[in-house]
Amino acid sequence: MKRFLSVLLLSLFAAVTMAGTEVYTPTLKTPANSAVDQMPNVTLTWNAIVGSTGLKYEVQIDSSANFNSSKLTDTTLTLLTGYTTHELLFGVNYKWRVRAIDLGQTSAWTAARSFTVFNQVTLTFPKNNAKEDTLGPTQSLTWSNLVAGKTISGVKYFDVQIDTTQNFNSSQFRSGTVASSKYTFKMNNLRFGYKYYWRVRARHSLSTSLWSTAFNFTVTSYIVPTAPANNAIDQFLNVTLKWKAVKGLLGYEYQLATDTAFVNVISGSEVDTNFVVSQFTMFGSKYYWRARGRHISDTMNWCPRFAFTTIDKVKITAPSNNSTNIPVKPTMKWTKQTGIVKYQLQLDPSADFSSIYVDVKLADSLISYVLTKKLNNNTKYYWRMRSFSDSSIPDTSGWSDVFNFTTLITGIAENGILSSSIYPNPASGKVNIKMDLEEPVKLQVAVVDLLGSTFIREDFDLNAGINVRELNLMNLSKGVYIIRLTYNGNVVNHKLIVDR
Repeated sequence: MKRFLSVLLLSLFAAVTMAGTEVYTPTLKTPANSAVDQMPNVTLTWNAIVGSTGLKYEVQIDSSANFNSSKLTDTTLTLLTGYTTHELLFGVNYKWRVRAIDLGQTSAWTAARSFTVFNQVTLTFPKNNAKEDTLGPTQSLTWSNLVAGKTISGVKYFDVQIDTTQNFNSSQFRSGTVASSKYTFKMNNLRFGYKYYWRVRARHSLSTSLWSTAFNFTVTSYIVPTAPANNAIDQFLNVTLKWKAVKGLLGYEYQLATDTAFVNVISGSEVDTNFVVSQFTMFGSKYYWRARGRHISDTMNWCPRFAFTTIDKVKITAPSNNSTNIPVKPTMKWTKQTGIVKYQLQLDPSADFSSIYVDVKLADSLISYVLTKKLNNNTKYYWRMRSFSDSSIPDTSGWSDVFNFTTLITGIAENGILSSSIYPNPASGKVNIKMDLEEPVKLQVAVVDLLGSTFIREDFDLNAGINVRELNLMNLSKGVYIIRLTYNGNVVNHKLIVDR
């Protein structure tokens, strides 16, 4: 009996003790008090307290500091220390608090905190007041996916409006809606030269944000030519006319004329590229060109006209003017032209080209030509070139500037050789022998002194064209020698000074 009474008293004491245990008040964590630009689905968090397995937390959210308005959200959670809200109203300041409930006892409410849900999105592209020359009639209107550094969430849709008036009430007004996962809206066929205003707002089932601050941009009214530069000279007959590309066009129209008023248009059409190759041009003439774009409902103004002048003659480069010691079968060189069908090269000992020693027609793809007809040694020649245009409009350029050159002086007993030389001279350890030949030969080289004694003898197999061979002089004493080159019965002598 005493044992039973003791157990009963202990049980009653424990019950009384538990009934009097205090339930601690939680501590709020996030968002910070007075936080702004929160999402409509902001997550509220607090620190956990020690309690039984049945511990719960009660959360209250309201727009009223007394937590008694029609917007009150009151929920009880089990063991959780966070609560994600749903479709809070844009731009509204909310208060929230938490208390713990354990074994039927309730803690005090936390001190209430407040936060405000964001109310506007931020536009990003086109930038405000944009009016770049490539801002075309198709534009992807873009806004930020962030508010105060936080990714936008809790939103279902974005509404977009665009118009030519700031009141968004003209006949050009357009609007659309995209899902919350998108932050861009594409507009097509905007009118050229018009200023457009646009704005965006966020929305979910219960609330709509304010419209963003409106941005404006101006659609370009004409395209911008880029090449050739205005008033460029020496342009080829098939010069490529280029302009800056503009998005959202069905095509570009261009005109090429011989007059500034574009009365005499020699070519023009519509293309779907931002370039076109000129046609029907002639040598040494000035031309004017312009272009414009269009889409299904509007056409640009013509761009400011550009001008260019075509090349009037071939530019020859080598042999350079007044050059000497040129091989008797020289390589003639010039600057390549395009838009032509052939070149003509003339060469003559006379400056007036009265006898025309060489007159050949050459392919338009060439930039050099090796004469097949051998020239005379130690003779001055004059040469010039001109080009011919495409056969659709036959035209001939003017003759190039006339250049002259003098062929090399004949060496001792030099016959049938294009040119030969030795270098360096004076020499010490070695000397190079350079020969330009019409055909492959076997060359015998001998180094003799002025008394006719031979000190070096070597044989070389040479190919047609330019050949260079090295000769070792290490065993020669300082003095004057003759390098004798012998091939096919011909002999060429070069004076060599060995200077150690």
